[in-house]
Amino acid sequence: METGAHETLVREPQKTKMIPRLKDYGREMATQGLKPARIRNGVARRFGLTEKEMLMLCQVQWLVSSYSKKNLHRNDDYDEILSQIEQLAYGPTVSDTKPFSFGWKRDAHGRPDVGNGSDEKPFLVGLTTKRLLLNAARDPDSFVFHMDATFKLNQVGYPVIVCGISDKCRSFHLVALFITSQYWRTFT
Repeated sequence: METGAHETLVREPQKTKMIPRLKDYGREMATQGLKPARIRNGVARRFGLTEKEMLMLCQVQWLVSSYSKKNLHRNDDYDEILSQIEQLAYGPTVSDTKPFSFGWKRDAHGRPDVGNGSDEKPFLVGLTTKRLLLNAARDPDSFVFHMDATFKLNQVGYPVIVCGISDKCRSFHLVALFITSQYWRTFT
């Protein structure tokens, strides 16, 4: 084992600085939902950067994460999501066009109990407005109720269940959306 001061004439490679135009491009691509690796490759192509000049992946990941959380409100932090759901909880002052959240049960504080995403307590939250609910306030013989799930449309890949009706003119009218962490299929 050697001790003492060591010196070298070789300089450590420096990270490419994130100049404003690279940041702007990265933010634009993050807004479109692109992953950090694709953004990094896009920056290299768009600005003609060599391998040595390219940004490190961790730099792009930090930019995308920071921008997405602060500006796009994309967040998979459970407490932050619960806070957003609580802010949208249904109450007597909700206007006809303001979205509100709801769940199957309420907790001890009267807030929607949406679960935590585990198998025992699956995450489930509904979103709608009073005006959308009025779409279903009609004679049941005059419409067909539809329920369909879409996948990978949100950041964590949770299924989104779309509920709506189609009238005799075959027009679809949205009633509510549900986001859930589980997908069950029952065959009978």
